[in-house]
Amino acid sequence: MKPLSKKLSLIMCGMVASVQPVLAETEGKIYLNPAIGYHMFGSKLGVEDSEALVIGGEYVISPKFGAEVSYLYGSSDAKDVNLSVDNSQYTLDGLYYTPEVGNFQPFLNAGVGHGTFDAGSADTKETQLNLGLGSRYHFNEKWSARLQAKMINSLDDERWDSLVTAGISYAFGGKSKAAPIVVLLDGDGDSVLDEHDQCPNTPDGVYVDEMGCAFDRDGDGVPDYLDQCPDSPSLDNLDENGCAIVVAMEQPESIKLEVKFANNSAEIPESAKSEIKAVADLMTQFPNANVEIEGHSDSSGDATYNKTLSQRRADAVRDIIVSDYGVDAARVSAVGYGQEQPIASNDTKEGRLENRRVIANISYK
Repeated sequence: MKPLSKKLSLIMCGMVASVQPVLAETEGKIYLNPAIGYHMFGSKLGVEDSEALVIGGEYVISPKFGAEVSYLYGSSDAKDVNLSVDNSQYTLDGLYYTPEVGNFQPFLNAGVGHGTFDAGSADTKETQLNLGLGSRYHFNEKWSARLQAKMINSLDDERWDSLVTAGISYAFGGKSKAAPIVVLLDGDGDSVLDEHDQCPNTPDGVYVDEMGCAFDRDGDGVPDYLDQCPDSPSLDNLDENGCAIVVAMEQPESIKLEVKFANNSAEIPESAKSEIKAVADLMTQFPNANVEIEGHSDSSGDATYNKTLSQRRADAVRDIIVSDYGVDAARVSAVGYGQEQPIASNDTKEGRLENRRVIANISYK
């Protein structure tokens, strides 16, 4: 990850964490809701369907709830006689605002009202319940269009009427709630935010990974920008600069390798690999050192064959030092002495095992 300057990073890290829609219903807002409608009456009433005028006042209690008081007036004709009927209704509704869809604010309503039908000498009054739904479309913070449909039940006449209205609303007041601001910090300016940064104090200008930590190409625990040996082949025995610590030591003249070969075998056992590595490490530490690998056998079998077998054993050790550890082949030689130089009695099993050995003789230029 390419680092950014701290100044640019800090300027860019102020963000809005949660945003309330600009046109959402806010506590204390008041709407004036004038509308025209069409009133459809139940058959029991005997009145023709007709247009109506409605004026309402809506108060937003919270972003989810509101209340509305409205007045309706309409004039219609009786179905069976030549008679004009005036209709007026007063209604108190509770509103539930469902989640916004773009600029649309859907809502549900339920309420109670009082209705009057005046036909001259005849005057009918009734208590009403209503259920409905609607939606407001916001043009801006002040103006909106409102569409609503209601089912109205007369408790006195056991009758269902319906009403559809459409109008323009004007809003004022309300407590504007500013969206909370959360500042997402990036203290070290590496473009990895502090909440995700596992290395929060990386110096400016240092290249980092997705966790905010400086790259460490050779994996030695010393970041690249501090590593004076960025391609260390080993992770062991390093100093604070990521470089191998050279331990001063005496220059040995020989190393006995604990390579215990099986009888009549030149295969190097796994347990001896660390012994051979010690020789390779010495060769690396002392570039002026050469080594001769001596192979020895016990006296079992033919002497000529034993000499060949000991040569194979010495060559096997030499090959590992050269091929596995990259020591120059010119600095490593191998010779088989067979049974000529025993160090223990060949009359016992234990003595013969000691004689099947490999010695690394070191010389220095």
